[in-house]
Amino acid sequence: MNRVILARYSEPLEWIKLIPDDFEVVIYNKGEPITSSEIIQRATRIIDRPNVGRESETYLNHMLNETEDNDDFTVYAQGDPFEHSPDFINLLHTWKHWQDLQPMSWQWLEDKMVPPTTLLAEYQRGLFGRPRVRVERFSLLTWGPIDFVDQGAWGMGNVYRVIHGGLPDGTNIAAHFLRLAKLDELAAKADQHSIGVFSYGAIFAVRNKRVAAISPEALSTMLKYTVSGVTVYGYILERLWLHLLGEDFVLPKISPPPL
Repeated sequence: MNRVILARYSEPLEWIKLIPDDFEVVIYNKGEPITSSEIIQRATRIIDRPNVGRESETYLNHMLNETEDNDDFTVYAQGDPFEHSPDFINLLHTWKHWQDLQPMSWQWLEDKMVPPTTLLAEYQRGLFGRPRVRVERFSLLTWGPIDFVDQGAWGMGNVYRVIHGGLPDGTNIAAHFLRLAKLDELAAKADQHSIGVFSYGAIFAVRNKRVAAISPEALSTMLKYTVSGVTVYGYILERLWLHLLGEDFVLPKISPPPL
């Protein structure tokens, strides 16, 4: 059966009653105990977890311990998906039309205008009323988006280079992390590209067979990084989830013309 897993800290969860019956609901709770009868009634399971590692720890723990190798979908989301995915519930109702890997977010934060309102308005005109979903393109080298300036994202890339011994500007951050994660084949693909895509807030759906294709060794290694206390790894993973699950990188890196 399809499943929604939620990485919850302190977010109200009464909204889960709106999740279609096509989905089980598994809550990984890192905050105060959940006592609401409304939530308990709709949730298939509530699993208490230590408050470490942000949503990436939750996702990886689930992938290691709960994923089955089948064609069902699992939706990965935070306790409040709506700030990133305002049409989240509508999207769940369209699951029969999803791709095997389905991004589900629209923006980072509306009040921060990330992405800029101009970009979102232009994109939305082309949706003709369909649920709002838009992936963001980003540099595998700087970690910043391609179409606008995001100092926070650039800063995360800079922090990553610093904590790994001062990697030089121009280092392919994606390839570097993927090698640390023991995903050498995917790292080699990243090394040949300049641009990737991600879903804000790490909100996406994927067929379980794609998760099952990732080696337990790689999942365990990435989990180790998420609980290391170094927050940058959560932001690195946010931009890599789609590629970990089979999305192609976008733009080949610039190379000399052949002889």
